[in-house]
Amino acid sequence: MEKDFGYVQDVCADLETGTITSIIVPGSNKILNIFSSNNEIVIPWNNIKCIGDDLILVEI
Repeated sequence: MEKDFGYVQDVCADLETGTITSIIVPGSNKILNIFSSNNEIVIPWNNIKCIGDDLILVEI
């Protein structure tokens, strides 16, 4: 199943290690609200499978 979540709005990082821990995209998808505290979807970095020039593939 494919779903377009839109553009990455922000990223979260561990400032001690300098690594990205998650990306944040806009959304109101009811399935993904387990990752969300408001109207955004936080996708953990370990769910990201591939990053391309204009596409990020994630496993949910």
